[in-house]
Amino acid sequence: MNRGGIETQIMNMYRKLDRNKFQFDFLVTRDENGVFDEEIEKLGGRIYRVPSVKKVGLIKFTKNIDNFFKKHQEYKIVHCHMNTWSGLFLNIAKKHNIPVRIAQSHSAQQGVKNITLERYVENTFKKIMKTFIKKGANHFWAVGKEAGEWLYGERIAQGVMKIFPNAKDLEMYKYNLVYREKLRKELGIPKETLLIGHVGSFSPVKNHEFLLQVFGNLRKKEIDCKLCLVGDGPLRNNMERKVSEMQMGDDILFLGLRNDVNKLMSAFDVLILPSKFEGMPNVVIEAQAASLPCVISDSVTKEVDMGMGIVEFVSLSKTLDCWGNTIKNSRKDNRNLEIDNLKQKGYDLDSLINWLQDFYRREIKEENMQH
Repeated sequence: MNRGGIETQIMNMYRKLDRNKFQFDFLVTRDENGVFDEEIEKLGGRIYRVPSVKKVGLIKFTKNIDNFFKKHQEYKIVHCHMNTWSGLFLNIAKKHNIPVRIAQSHSAQQGVKNITLERYVENTFKKIMKTFIKKGANHFWAVGKEAGEWLYGERIAQGVMKIFPNAKDLEMYKYNLVYREKLRKELGIPKETLLIGHVGSFSPVKNHEFLLQVFGNLRKKEIDCKLCLVGDGPLRNNMERKVSEMQMGDDILFLGLRNDVNKLMSAFDVLILPSKFEGMPNVVIEAQAASLPCVISDSVTKEVDMGMGIVEFVSLSKTLDCWGNTIKNSRKDNRNLEIDNLKQKGYDLDSLINWLQDFYRREIKEENMQH
């Protein structure tokens, strides 16, 4: 597995899990090794690979998943993080009598204005898969209410659905002046410079092109600022070329995949997230744990605001000046805010792991009693 938001969250849970009693194994749809693979194997997990649907087509892909569950009948629980694709995986798991089948929604996608034929076919397929989820899953979880409504519909979201937050080891993200000074020195960022951070994959939904326009407009106004882009993805090379064309290579740092995002949160002065849509973005929860002001698009669910007074929503239809002014004015001197709101809303990882292990015990016990 690679270092995406969902993958990182799963690994956060896996590290805390009592692996003497429970073990995670992973079924992934990629051939190449990921950054977490070695750690997974050291922790006792197994990684199974099936070629992606793009490589082999839907019929062969479905057959491969079916063959996997036919061969591996030892599993009692399947926890699927594949959004609409959960409809396929969980129905096959049901066919092979796996008793506990969890669908988890991580996204709250919005409609697209310009519907192409390809997009129409994709949306139709997603609608079909959503109906399959209702038949295949017997537990419906989501990172937030909007993410649940998008995947399951209002009836399930307001009924049997469980909110399963993207909980964190909150202490790891607390603002730390030592981290701040050390990392800013390493990155060559002066003390007075406004350091803007973005953490996310280089993919269309993250809206990097708009982000570069916002930053370019700030620099035109001679605002003393720098931009750090953390992550990797298919659009990274395009964005690097664009930065070169804009002649902003000295002001925009491409940091790639990092294992110290918690420390970078202390180095940043503001987090920007102009995404076209999001479910419950991990990075905004992490930023609030670090008392880091956030300027995010209003396409992101309002549920992500923990009520600490440091999250600003701005419409993507607003001007570059509006975005720039909001970013410029968001800097805060107090970076040691109380994070009780995060704990009360279920974002403490230790508490969530205790609940999850109790759930596993209860479900497995009930299954054993039925046989």
